Amino acid sequence: MARSLTMLLLGTLVVLFAGCASDGSFKNPFASSDAAPVGGYFFSEFEDIPVPNEMKEVSSDTVITFAPSGIKCGMQRFKGRVEVVSLMNTMRRHMANNGWTLRSLLRAQRSILIFEKHDRMAFIEITDGLLETEMRIVVSPRLEGDSVSLDVRSYSASSVPAGEQRLTQ
Repeated sequence: MARSLTMLLLGTLVVLFAGCASDGSFKNPFASSDAAPVGGYFFSEFEDIPVPNEMKEVSSDTVITFAPSGIKCGMQRFKGRVEVVSLMNTMRRHMANNGWTLRSLLRAQRSILIFEKHDRMAFIEITDGLLETEMRIVVSPRLEGDSVSLDVRSYSASSVPAGEQRLTQ
């Protein structure tokens, strides 16, 4: 009986250790190395703006419209498990390959890429999240000329409507 119990215990240990042997297919879901480098891409709402295959659209945050000039514009949001630096480099490369010119770049936890192409501007915001990376693409018509005109009104204390309070220092 003791011999059969020993054999049973030994057999169980062999099966357990064989089952625990790693073939490299198990990955820690919380490890930063889990974020995949960016591979292929597809075109979503904007036919000349590539979106990496690893990014999935958050359709509830997508707004697409047309400017009076007929230019398709709007905003799309995507999420995915990709490395931020890889995503930024991929977007820079693929946007350039599609005729976009990089006009400005800011790298931080929330990075921004601004592109221009003919009569449109593309603003790409990439945010490094805890488990996922978020990418927001905003496309709008380019304003005519090189400057932006803002209608700024200065109010005196007497011109503030009743019920509204002004902050003072």
